[in-house]
Amino acid sequence: MFFNKLQVALLATLSMMSISAFAENAFYVAPFGSYLHTDGATKAHDGFGAGLAIGKELNTHFNVEVRGFWQSYDNDYSCCNKPNITMKGDSQLTGGTLDVQYFIMRDTFSPYVVAAVGGMNTDYRMQTTAFSKSVNYQKDTTSLIFETGVGTTYLVSDYFSLRGDVRYRLNTFPTNANSQETSVFNDLTVNFGFLVPL
Repeated sequence: MFFNKLQVALLATLSMMSISAFAENAFYVAPFGSYLHTDGATKAHDGFGAGLAIGKELNTHFNVEVRGFWQSYDNDYSCCNKPNITMKGDSQLTGGTLDVQYFIMRDTFSPYVVAAVGGMNTDYRMQTTAFSKSVNYQKDTTSLIFETGVGTTYLVSDYFSLRGDVRYRLNTFPTNANSQETSVFNDLTVNFGFLVPL
């Protein structure tokens, strides 16, 4: 009888520990908004966007995430070999990354560093009037992107945290609208949103 009770107690304790460990390592979703500071070579204004991350806490220090995002900004390209003729347009960025986050500590305030690799499609459309004619240009370009940065989460409650990070992005993208060469753009993104465990 005593051993049966002991077994039940041990099983209950192990079950509670398993539930607790699962809760600590639960999946989560993290929607966010973005501010994009573009590389000067893009001949563009700064832009905005939004995205969604789905992640999992692996252990005390590491999280892994899959992120999707959309961003947009306006362009001003020179046209037709005439510096005073400008093509006005906009670029639409859609892409995704696989992120690894390293948390320096986990508490109410939890700072981390992040590294990410992914892909992005840039769809830009531009138009102008030159020599009494309308000139239109459109191009889709796919590129690899690499991001690194720092961020933090702030625990508001057990089921809601605020989160923000700043990332430096390397984008392997043609240097201008008429170039077939692949170079690297250096963009800065600032992301802010919240995190909800599932």
